[in-house]
Amino acid sequence: MIDRRQLIQSGLVLAAGLPAVAPSAAAWVSSAARGLAPERFVFDTRYAEAVEAARVAAAHGVPAVGIEADLTRLWYDDLDLAWKRAPMTLAGVTTPQALFILETLAADRGMRVVYRGEHELRANGCVRHRLSGPRALVDDWPSDMSWAALGARLMHCPTSRATASIELETNEPGFGTGRDRSESLRSWVIAPRSSDSKPV
Repeated sequence: MIDRRQLIQSGLVLAAGLPAVAPSAAAWVSSAARGLAPERFVFDTRYAEAVEAARVAAAHGVPAVGIEADLTRLWYDDLDLAWKRAPMTLAGVTTPQALFILETLAADRGMRVVYRGEHELRANGCVRHRLSGPRALVDDWPSDMSWAALGARLMHCPTSRATASIELETNEPGFGTGRDRSESLRSWVIAPRSSDSKPV
């Protein structure tokens, strides 16, 4: 049995009024098959990359829920109550630790990760992106993908049993500014097990 008080710990911030960005993502979004529709976008307010992706979620009408290191309020004030009614699709950009906690809690409620992106700073200053999920989402990933465009894609994650994994690098001089530059981020989509997407 998971001790949720040990697993999670503070801060919930709603990202209200974030401006719309990412017009470059419009072409992919318009051609994407209708897929999973997130009911929340969880993002770490400490990281500009996560905030940029959250702006797009807010522009799509998805509540953007900001966290910092602590997930206690998010869990007790929002997700635990919502998940008691029914599983839901979530998307987000957080630290690996936050994703681990959400993935563990979601598994108890009939949900699992169907898309996972690992975004890590390399020694050469580039960012390595390792992406796994539905083939229709991952296969045609542009090499110059921005964080705003990433947010748009997560709003339209296809449902599919066919999965793919890719690895690419982008040149992002500002990645990690204002924090330990060795710290990575994760992008993700968590969906109910009843969806026809395969876990990754």
